[in-house]
Amino acid sequence: MIVVSAAVTSIPAPPGAPAGAAEPDTVTWAPPKATDTLSKGAALSHVLDARGLDADQIGAFTRALRAYQDPRRLRPGTALRFALDSTGAPRRIRLALNPDSVVEFVRSESAWTTRLELVPFVTDTVRVSAFVESNLWSARLGGDLHRFRESEFEELVYDLADVFAWKVDFTRDLRKGDTVFLALERKVRPDGSIRSRHFLAIEVRNRGRILRAIPQTQPDGRYVYYDEEGKSLRGAFLRYPVPFRITSQFTRRRYHPVLKRYRAHQGIDYGAPSGTPVAATASGVVARAEFSGGYGRIVELRHAQGIRTRYAHLSSIASGIRPGAHVEQGQTVGRVGASGLATGPHLHYEFLQNGVNRNPLTVAMPTTAAIDAGRLASFRRERDDALALIEDIRLPDDLAIASNRPANGR
Repeated sequence: MIVVSAAVTSIPAPPGAPAGAAEPDTVTWAPPKATDTLSKGAALSHVLDARGLDADQIGAFTRALRAYQDPRRLRPGTALRFALDSTGAPRRIRLALNPDSVVEFVRSESAWTTRLELVPFVTDTVRVSAFVESNLWSARLGGDLHRFRESEFEELVYDLADVFAWKVDFTRDLRKGDTVFLALERKVRPDGSIRSRHFLAIEVRNRGRILRAIPQTQPDGRYVYYDEEGKSLRGAFLRYPVPFRITSQFTRRRYHPVLKRYRAHQGIDYGAPSGTPVAATASGVVARAEFSGGYGRIVELRHAQGIRTRYAHLSSIASGIRPGAHVEQGQTVGRVGASGLATGPHLHYEFLQNGVNRNPLTVAMPTTAAIDAGRLASFRRERDDALALIEDIRLPDDLAIASNRPANGR
């Protein structure tokens, strides 16, 4: 553990506890009890009371905890660990605030000290290949599989789809024999869980096309991806606000299942479970966020160049989404539902340009800027280093010939 802060908090020691006892070199944690874990609907005080702390002790403990987190915001399943003295009274308590930080309370004489510790991690690089047989989610994998779980790749598919959203539709355009090669940097906790990860380089081979992505870090810490020439891979708008299948296309004549008549369907419907987060497809300003007849709960955003987007049939509108509020691309504006004229949970998404509905899947979207000319030389050096990481990633041996990939990857 790495201690990042420490403070002395005056918390009375439990009755009968010996004062000034020296801390041993090692700590023996008491076997966990069911009552050491915060259950749904229970307060933190219930956990502390079960370990023998009185009302004054519990009050002092929760006041000290507020320096790190509001005790009322602790989630069910939060576990506390206790080290006990010879009388059975807690002399040390540990509480995990989140997967990356732990706050520890240590009794010293008549008071307790509190300190925040960061869970250590190691940074590694893994290189993985994927060979498509039916779809990318079930692709056959190669590369560093001794350190990379198949389920981890499945979690990355939506991230890959987002990087290349303007170049290839991963749900419809991939064919058997297409391949993906990627290098990934990860921060891994001692228990093997992933703290964070990001792509270092990606190559997609789709129907004879070769698509590559190189990340560049932005001032706010986000990663933006560029092709080999330094052109942005991201449009100013995301192609889809939820990563689920299309259930109804944009058309001038569609039979409405509720109204029982034909009329234009001037948007795209995405079938998704109720409660699925809906992302703003571009940065903009909220024009309206309300219940509006057949749309049900709707959020409408105003963007540059006379563009507006609508997100309808929501089950709820996200906190802070109100007229005049600014939203960022990818920010959650609401959740999928079936409000208004809807037969089941789905998102109805519209794209309007100068007041005219356009097909979000085919309209020519504004793009984001390319690498500045003054940075191109530096970018090309970074690009070459990044692509070198994926040049010799192996496919499963029996598929190496089928990929038709040159030995150097380029």
